Amino acid sequence: MDHTTPANDSSSQQVSGTQQVGSQTDLKGFAKTVSEQKEWITNVRHSQGRASFPKVDAVNCTKIWGNDQQEVRAAHDYQQSHGTQPTKNVRHYLQETANCTSYLLNGGFLSASVDEKELSFPLAFSLAAYKDVEQVERLLRAVYRPHNVYCIHPDNKSSDDFHSSLRFIAGCLPNVHIIERPLSVKWGKYSVLQADVECMQLLWQHPTKWRYFINLTGQEFPLKTNKEIVRILQTYNGANDITGVHNRIFNFRWAKYLPTPYNVTISKGDVHVIASRGYVDYVLNSRVARDFYKWVAPTFIPDEIFFSTLNYNPQLGVPGSHTGDPNDKTREHFHRYKVWLYGISNYTGVCDGRELRGVCHFGVGDVPRMVVSPHLFANKFSYDFMPLAYDCVEEWYWHKVHLENVGQAPALNLTPYEMSTMVTKRYDGPVKIWE
Repeated sequence: MDHTTPANDSSSQQVSGTQQVGSQTDLKGFAKTVSEQKEWITNVRHSQGRASFPKVDAVNCTKIWGNDQQEVRAAHDYQQSHGTQPTKNVRHYLQETANCTSYLLNGGFLSASVDEKELSFPLAFSLAAYKDVEQVERLLRAVYRPHNVYCIHPDNKSSDDFHSSLRFIAGCLPNVHIIERPLSVKWGKYSVLQADVECMQLLWQHPTKWRYFINLTGQEFPLKTNKEIVRILQTYNGANDITGVHNRIFNFRWAKYLPTPYNVTISKGDVHVIASRGYVDYVLNSRVARDFYKWVAPTFIPDEIFFSTLNYNPQLGVPGSHTGDPNDKTREHFHRYKVWLYGISNYTGVCDGRELRGVCHFGVGDVPRMVVSPHLFANKFSYDFMPLAYDCVEEWYWHKVHLENVGQAPALNLTPYEMSTMVTKRYDGPVKIWE
């Protein structure tokens, strides 16, 4: 599946099938206390990763980033004549993680430098995944920094090999935690929301006082490096990047369960959120949120109304919530580059991939648009469909990391974020309704 030049391979060491996850390493040591975690971060922060940055051999990704249509067509031709099967299985991960130091250094997890601004602004990520462990590993490698914290929720319905591979990977990463009793997640059901909230709870209990929570799925990839994300979220100044509209078109999803607790007005938004620590505190610890969390359980697609409603009822005084008009069509959000195709019959120039459930699953021709986007992540990439799109975005991402490492970071325009209504109309007063 991965059409990139592989990193230096340390997986040749043969191991027993009964090997314990994360065994025999001098970097792996679960950070149970703040002091232990800081010591581990200090030990790995200046470690020099030996992995090669991903480089695509099949096509010239630099030309694709620049929208060279001849190279885009060449990529299409290449994909029609080559398979897209994953190249790793559970045995690979068993071998590669036999020595965690080698896995961290050779696997690219320590390839990005970390500066003081990043250290002072740690982030928390949840990652819901159910298939394609290679794709999950590549996403995790891109967003991974030793001072951040991560929670993975693998679908309980996924294969044993998928679960085992994830545990081998996480076993080498002290700040990556897997939900012990994962749910069977079903689209449109309460379980989608529960998976995110369970990870929120786990991350909230972590000793790291992270600043923002970001929920990811296994079919995404970052468009901004960790350094860039930190600079952008600092301009948010506590604002939540959560979409929402008050629209009666969607009333059929919840109308029969009205009235709502505390008479909140239902807001419908995306499942994707970038939420401040104060917002997460409210979600987990306020009676208002707990009661509303129970109320949404029987509704259709509750994940699209729970986070959004709490962010668009200013009478609650939720930290970082929106005080302006939720139906303001000029309001911008930056959490995802995502192309919706509902009502579009001819999406030439909009989506080079394929439509599935109203969403564009990206193709190579979508890459030039997303690399100039102000959004922080791109969704969705299908691992068995047009893999060169994913490969070229990954090469572009790690090229930016390389430039940062050598002190040549590309310019980042912060004005769109600073001047967005989402930021200028954020709520920054005391919580109004908690009990």
